Amino acid sequence: MEKPSIAIPPSTRAQLGEVLLQISDDILDAINAALNEFQISESKFALLFMLFTTSRDQPLQPSEIADRLGIRRASVTKQLIWLEEHHLITRTIHPEDQRMVRVTITEEGYRLLDLALPQYWQACANLTNKLTDEETVCLLNLLRKIDL
Repeated sequence: MEKPSIAIPPSTRAQLGEVLLQISDDILDAINAALNEFQISESKFALLFMLFTTSRDQPLQPSEIADRLGIRRASVTKQLIWLEEHHLITRTIHPEDQRMVRVTITEEGYRLLDLALPQYWQACANLTNKLTDEETVCLLNLLRKIDL
């Protein structure tokens, strides 16, 4: 039986997109493995890191976090509950608008980042071990151009 031609990528662009999709899972697995000793997943770490890079005097609301991370609000809520239970963040109700919740990183959250960031950055760097420095710069520029 002959395979349908639809299974063959119709263009080099489609082939590249498929490769990017396939390696995304491998990348997440590598980052999760690096963060495993800290008992935190890549997605929770990304949220915590985003709070770290946000100004302390401007706490974020869950809807802003969801928008910045490109995930559903329900997913953010689950992650916030977990992070709060582990004392890595605090959620406080806005004093003037009871519907608004402000999310901030705690000192324990800062300590976790201080411990985990070196391994996170090393895992990120290891993803490009097979590339030369020139290839790494070129790929970085090309992926930034895609800017998904």
